[in-house]
Amino acid sequence: MNASHSASEAAVTPSARPRIPELSAVIPAYNEQDVLPVSIAEAVEALEDIAERWELLIVDDGSKDRTAGIVSEWSAKDPRVKLLKQPRNLGYSKALIRGFREAQYEFVCYTDADAQFDVHEVRDLYDHIEGVEMVVGYRKKRQDPSIRLLTSAVYNILQGMVLGVRVRDCNCALKLFRRDFLQALPLDSDAFLIDAELFARTQRAGGRWREVGVTHRPREQGSTTVKVSTITETLRELWALRRSISRGGSGQA
Repeated sequence: MNASHSASEAAVTPSARPRIPELSAVIPAYNEQDVLPVSIAEAVEALEDIAERWELLIVDDGSKDRTAGIVSEWSAKDPRVKLLKQPRNLGYSKALIRGFREAQYEFVCYTDADAQFDVHEVRDLYDHIEGVEMVVGYRKKRQDPSIRLLTSAVYNILQGMVLGVRVRDCNCALKLFRRDFLQALPLDSDAFLIDAELFARTQRAGGRWREVGVTHRPREQGSTTVKVSTITETLRELWALRRSISRGGSGQA
């Protein structure tokens, strides 16, 4: 179900609306020293606006640069900003799974470290959480290079064919979950398969989701770790995931 906002709802600023009671935000980071100061500052400002109680869990996935040091400096100023260090580079999926498992609040969201999403919009996702286990964003106007748009479009089609999951924007990095449901999912993906696994296992467990349009911004600093070879490997892994999950009914609300 794609939700749209009324004119009166859109006119209300995030700070004027009732805040989310508890929110854990997870951000995986690998060699993100160039953009991380901006993304942490934006996330902290947004979380203060949209949540009564919050924590920001930044999972350093074995970075070779100053990623961990930057997070530690923030944590020293505000203990709600927490550094989780992976023992080595275990990949995007494992970093997110680590953050999900250590989240302590009732609702859990995640986004990437590249500041392409506005964490304020998690409040918009929360407006649609009633009766579902997760609310997922889809990029209303993607700000990506043409090759990235092409690989993403192909991936969305193929994951739907392989897993039987119908979703508009599988890998959109702005999602909100109920923690109890999320932590009960047996997530074990490698590489970049985590989003497909979240949908497939939610569907298998009889969970439901809603889709809500979100703003997408161009990446201005740092560099993406997604390559054509990475997507190709991820698509091969879809077949392994399919073998481990029996198909259920539609998870969509």
